[in-house]
Amino acid sequence: MTGPVLLTGSNGFLGAWIIARLVAAGHDVVATDIDRDFSRLKALLPDPPMDRIAWRSCDVTDGGAVEAIVSETGPSAIIHLAALQIPQCRGNPVLGAKVNIIGHLNIMEAARIHGVRRVIYTSSIAAKPRGEANAPANLYGVYKKTDEEIARLYWEDHGVPSLGLRPHIVYGVGRDQGETSAITTAIRAAALGEAYEMPFRTESCFQYAGDVAEMFVRAAASDWEGALLSDLTSRVETTSDIRSAITSVVPDAHITLADESRLSPVAGFDTEPLQRIIGPLPDTSLEKGVAETVEIFRRNALAG
Repeated sequence: MTGPVLLTGSNGFLGAWIIARLVAAGHDVVATDIDRDFSRLKALLPDPPMDRIAWRSCDVTDGGAVEAIVSETGPSAIIHLAALQIPQCRGNPVLGAKVNIIGHLNIMEAARIHGVRRVIYTSSIAAKPRGEANAPANLYGVYKKTDEEIARLYWEDHGVPSLGLRPHIVYGVGRDQGETSAITTAIRAAALGEAYEMPFRTESCFQYAGDVAEMFVRAAASDWEGALLSDLTSRVETTSDIRSAITSVVPDAHITLADESRLSPVAGFDTEPLQRIIGPLPDTSLEKGVAETVEIFRRNALAG
C-alpha cells in the first residue's frame, strides 16, 4: 500500500476515530474538511501525532477542489465520510442533497479520473427500507440510498471499486450530532454524575465507534472488485439494554427512557461482503464499549 489515506469529513465523529486508528496503524493521513477542527480527535488523543496528518481545507460540493486534492496527494485509498445528518437534511434539504449526493459524486469522479482503487464511504442503516412505505424514513436515508446506486453505476460504467458501509447506531466519545447521539449523551451524563432521559426507545444495532473505525481502517488496506455494500453487524439490542449496560458500569447512574418509540430495521442484515474483505469483524460488547466511553469522558473531565 503506497500513498496516504485521504479522508473527507475529518472533523466529524467517525473522522476522529478513524484518524486515530489510521495513525496507530502507521498510515499517513490527508485529513480534509471545510475548516480545521481537531477537537474531537484530541478528545481521543490528547497529543495526536500531527506529523502524520496533513490538513487540507476542502468543501466536497466543489468538484474542482476535490479533484485537485486527489491529484495533489495521490491517495492509496479514499474514506469518504463528509455528510449532513438527519436533522440537517430535514431542516435544509437542498444543502443536504448538495453535500450528501453531489459531494459523493465528486469523490467518485475524482477517483475515476485518478485511478484510486479503494473508495470506502459511509452509507447508513437509514438507507434500508422500513415502515408501511417500505422505503427510507427520511431524506438522509434517501440521499444515502442514492449514493449506493451512484457507486454501483461507477463500477459498472467506469470500473471504480467501492465499499459502502452501513453504520447503525454508533456511540462513543465525540458523537454529539444526529438524532441517535442520545445514546452517547446518556453515557456521558452517567460518567459525569448527571441525570438524563433518552428521548426515544428503540430496538436496533448499537456499535462502538472503535469497532467501526477499525473496519474502515482495515478496508483501506485491502483490495476488492465491484461496488460492494455491507452492514457492520447483525446483533440487535434495545435501549433498555443500553441503560442496563450503563448502570452496570455506573451503578448510581440516573438514566431513564422516554415513552416515544423509534422504528429501526431489526432483520435482513448482511455482513458477508465486509468479512470477505477484512476477515472477522470486531464486536465489542455493550458493557465493554460503555465502560471505555465512560473512562474517556472522565479522563477528559479531569483534564479540563
